[in-house]
Amino acid sequence: MNSATAYRPNYAVPPGAVLDEHREAAGLTQMELAQRLGFSVKHVNRLLGGQEPVTPETALKLEAVFGLPAHVWLGLEARYREHRAREAEQEALERELHWLEQIPHRAIARLGWIPQRLRGIELVRALRAFFGVGSLDYLPEVWGRLQAAYRKSAAFQSHEWALLAWLAQGEREAEQRVCQPFDAGALRAALPELKALSRLRGTDFVEPLMARCARLGVALVFLPAPDGARVCGATRWLTKDKVLVQLSLRYKTDDQLWFTLFHEFGHVLLHGKREQFIDFANGHDASDAEREADEFAGRQLIAPSAMTAFIAAGDFSRRAVEAFAVAQGVSAGIVVGQLQHRRVVPFNSALSKLKTSFRWAHEVRAA
Repeated sequence: MNSATAYRPNYAVPPGAVLDEHREAAGLTQMELAQRLGFSVKHVNRLLGGQEPVTPETALKLEAVFGLPAHVWLGLEARYREHRAREAEQEALERELHWLEQIPHRAIARLGWIPQRLRGIELVRALRAFFGVGSLDYLPEVWGRLQAAYRKSAAFQSHEWALLAWLAQGEREAEQRVCQPFDAGALRAALPELKALSRLRGTDFVEPLMARCARLGVALVFLPAPDGARVCGATRWLTKDKVLVQLSLRYKTDDQLWFTLFHEFGHVLLHGKREQFIDFANGHDASDAEREADEFAGRQLIAPSAMTAFIAAGDFSRRAVEAFAVAQGVSAGIVVGQLQHRRVVPFNSALSKLKTSFRWAHEVRAA
């Protein structure tokens, strides 16, 4: 019989009830039974009432007194304790049903992170497994440090469990990613090679970029965020030798995606391993760390002196932009994005057509 569908009766015979039947059949009082077992009357009373478990030592004594093999007594005890545990677990699961009003489980299921069409306590079970906790009531403690750090942000407060689900799934995927030990010097040296991948067609850069990052100790995860999680990127250290950089795929053009990626690289290279960073879409975090990461991304993608000279030349034709992009080793879309960010080129400029627009797998499935 398949273990997943095996029949489990909704009752179990307490060993104490069987013991009491044998005691009565043998004509023994509780005191006399206690004397034969070498126990106090109180201990026997608790044994009969199920408050005291049948241990292997007790089972051997019962075998000697009544002739019923010790393994039978132990089997009764094991089944009874399992039954009690399942009853307690059922009650605990029912007490956790209120979490379904807070956790965006439908959005999580649509992304394939938990099975779809689960209801009630089965859904609670799936969410426990997803977050890696024995009870959903433990979530505030597990994620407490993160909540304390980011609850001040309105973007975090609005849908905090959607964000935390995204972070949890990112960790699950990163844990399966085999990475070499992190090497800051090697990552910094590889930045020109990494940004050159932006020139590949469409999303062809994804696999080689993730593979190259893994060799540098960076678990790079591209992961759509559940509805409501207004996040674009995150960086946090999983171990002292492995850092997770996570992108939400919220941004649909290459200039935004690559700037976000290099912003996260800035956190990795400039800031401490004990810190964790969550960057919200359209956020206006004025902290020094975020400003430093922004500046890092800008100068690593395009040399500041070269950009200054290009702007001073004043030729923003399609041909000039494409040639400058080749010289800087980045996609033309990144150049256009930087020019628009500096208000040199309007956002409705025809140059916007040089940007690459992405359509990710989860968007294709949902269409």
